[in-house]
Amino acid sequence: MSAFTFTGTDSYTETDVKAVMQNTYEDIIGFANKGVIPYDRAKSWIEDLTYTLKAKVLKSFEIQLYNTAGTRFQSYKYTVSVGGYLSSGSSSGGINFWSIPAGTTAGLFADIDNSLSNAPGVNEELARRGWGTNGSPLTGNQTSERDYISNNLRLSRSVITK
Repeated sequence: MSAFTFTGTDSYTETDVKAVMQNTYEDIIGFANKGVIPYDRAKSWIEDLTYTLKAKVLKSFEIQLYNTAGTRFQSYKYTVSVGGYLSSGSSSGGINFWSIPAGTTAGLFADIDNSLSNAPGVNEELARRGWGTNGSPLTGNQTSERDYISNNLRLSRSVITK
């Protein structure tokens, strides 16, 4: 009989952020390639999400899809978690961009942990970058899809449909 002990940590590095954001970058650029968002918005989303991850205040974020009537109908949610992970992460992809109806647009919602001491400064910076404060998560049926992992940092992507 064997016994194994694993001791994890709840911190992550800038290198971990870059690694998980590479897969997220490819997901976001896919929405731009489909014409759901312009490339300059994709670039700013990637920069802003990287900033919030480096600041260690991001709990989750969603790329929320809106139909031509302006109603949210689906989102891709990325949940941040920290700890020692023994498995490797998934590769990017798996989003069928071509099934997204013509005229669909997207917005970004971020859930910031406002209990952290640096959250007010992060929120001020996001406001300076043009972020609003009136967003909300999409509720509906949630299905887990992929995990983007680098050492102690994991982004778990799931799809939520209304």
